[in-house]
Amino acid sequence: MTTGGGSRPELTCVAEPDFPVAVLRVAGMLGFATAPVLRRAVLKLLTDQPELLLIDTAELDVADDITLTVLPMLVRQGAAVGTAVMVVAPSAPVRTRLAAMAMGRHVPVFPTRDEAVEAFVARPVAPRMSVWLAPEPAATTLGRALVDRTCRMWRVEHLVDTAALIMTELISNAIQHAGTPMRCSTTLRPRHLYVAVSDGSPDPPRRSAPAGAAGGGRGLLIVEAFAATWGSLPRADGKTVWAALPRRPVTVGSTS
Repeated sequence: MTTGGGSRPELTCVAEPDFPVAVLRVAGMLGFATAPVLRRAVLKLLTDQPELLLIDTAELDVADDITLTVLPMLVRQGAAVGTAVMVVAPSAPVRTRLAAMAMGRHVPVFPTRDEAVEAFVARPVAPRMSVWLAPEPAATTLGRALVDRTCRMWRVEHLVDTAALIMTELISNAIQHAGTPMRCSTTLRPRHLYVAVSDGSPDPPRRSAPAGAAGGGRGLLIVEAFAATWGSLPRADGKTVWAALPRRPVTVGSTS
């Protein structure tokens, strides 16, 4: 998978799909024009739902700091579907720029593949609960019940109302546009609560608010308004639409 970049080297992504660990070897120049190539390659591997995806950057160069922001975005998208995404064998340019931007909190980086796998095996498993629902209006009530139960179980009660609202809109959107059975899930990670709905339609989510839709109807606009970030991932049998909420409450006017 390559793309042209004028006088710059093209970006090449070579996938090594496997389970439970998949690897993506990236070489060339990561810049504004080539970042979408990396994103597409990672999303394609995520459709196989590996437990761990390693992005090997030993042969990667970086045009500027801003293009590296694609990495934390890919880490979040992997987390939303239950796949850990890690960067391994970073080249000197990648290592230097990651350190300068203080991305260590958001992008797990390891010198070798073996060290990344060892760290993955040693880390605690993220709590996750899911339920399969039929594409009918009652699904929104059952989805909210899942959110309420898990938020209270995981002691993040302050997220219940917002997470339930987002889950309602994701389910309503799936009913309106997919019309297939769906799997609704909540996942608790160190910094975020993830809410996700997987359905059987490959069509990407629509931001328009469906007029008169039951159980919400305000569409994904409300998800954008209340989630810290959200996205959609293609799957072999459809897609997953997810949203993330920060676990720590935001204090208005705080100077700390």
